[in-house]
Amino acid sequence: MTAAGLSSRMGEWKMMLPWGSGGATLLDTSLSNALRFCHRVLLVTGFRGAELAARYQSVKRIQILHNPDYETGLLSSQHLAAQAVTSEYCFLTHGDVPFLTPAIWQTLWAQRGDAALLPCYKQVPGHPVLLSRACLLAALSQPAGNTMKKRLLAGPHTFLNMQSDEVITDIDTPEAYQQHYRG
Repeated sequence: MTAAGLSSRMGEWKMMLPWGSGGATLLDTSLSNALRFCHRVLLVTGFRGAELAARYQSVKRIQILHNPDYETGLLSSQHLAAQAVTSEYCFLTHGDVPFLTPAIWQTLWAQRGDAALLPCYKQVPGHPVLLSRACLLAALSQPAGNTMKKRLLAGPHTFLNMQSDEVITDIDTPEAYQQHYRG
């Protein structure tokens, strides 16, 4: 799960924005949702990484990876995470996608295979992406310049149509935050 960026489209750091009840944040919610299905989450930090490390270091199922090159873009965080993947399969997602229910993770897991599996809603690819470790490493070995999405689409991939926009709803802008905020 990537949480390394500057949140430039939001205009303020979004990972610690209030979300839900009991003092939860946007990133707390995304992590909690992932941990309801996944045994372990690799959390890639960058901007304000020390704050995130302090907040989550005591959670045994979260492994914190700090990306010192976070300003070079998302792909550098994905490269860092890939180096720490030890399981046969992994999910890729971001810390600003708070609507991923256990049912979504389970639906994807049940369809796993050799190709990257991308959930879609109305033909728009979303998250979390499920892929084998071999598929992840193959995507990252492609020539520089492409995003992870383009790299995955250039290799073996499958789209799984979902019935909800939860897989494509992220909180990138103040407008998205106001529209979807659950407090």
